[in-house]
Amino acid sequence: MFKRLMVLFACLGLSLSGGVLAQVQTTYGGCVDAAGSAVRSVLDPGLDATFATHLEDGRAVIRYNPDVLPRIQPMTRLFLYASECARLNLGMSPIGPRTDADARRADCWGLATLVRSGLVEEADITSIQADLTFLGEEWRRVPGPVRSFDLPACYREVVDRPSLASPSPGQDNWNTCTRACGDTLFACQKNVCRGPACEPCVARYEACVSLCESRFPR
Repeated sequence: MFKRLMVLFACLGLSLSGGVLAQVQTTYGGCVDAAGSAVRSVLDPGLDATFATHLEDGRAVIRYNPDVLPRIQPMTRLFLYASECARLNLGMSPIGPRTDADARRADCWGLATLVRSGLVEEADITSIQADLTFLGEEWRRVPGPVRSFDLPACYREVVDRPSLASPSPGQDNWNTCTRACGDTLFACQKNVCRGPACEPCVARYEACVSLCESRFPR
């Protein structure tokens, strides 16, 4: 049985149209590990990578820097975050060695989450796949080992397992509920901290999502 991976985020200036994401600035959040514990996602302008997982006070934390590798599109960046979160959700070590096999599992499970949530459609796969061609030093900027991505194969796995792609009866209500949480986060960041790095806003957002989880189990 697959563990549930929750990838939620609130986007400042985000628009969703036909599966295409346009982004001014994105705050990532909602990741959980294999034990169901929340994993903090922290904006780190000094980070020399798109995403990197660290142990801080004994807990996994995903740090990210949206200014690294500016050539990649927002949807590709979202996929990299989903893959990094999937590693933790699947019980892989936050800082242990990364094998090709583990990386592929995380890539496919991360993609399955995005497909299930409606953030990625079949038409997006080719574009993301083309974006995942890294050369030389670029590999130091993305999480995981140097590897080949095969998102079309991952997508076929999603299609072959309808439970990964088709929402359960509570999914629509859950989506509506968590989107409201995202709207609240956006308003809080805009009016309280005037930026995405706002701990009080994130704490309220995570509490809101937890309430959605209890009200609308999937």
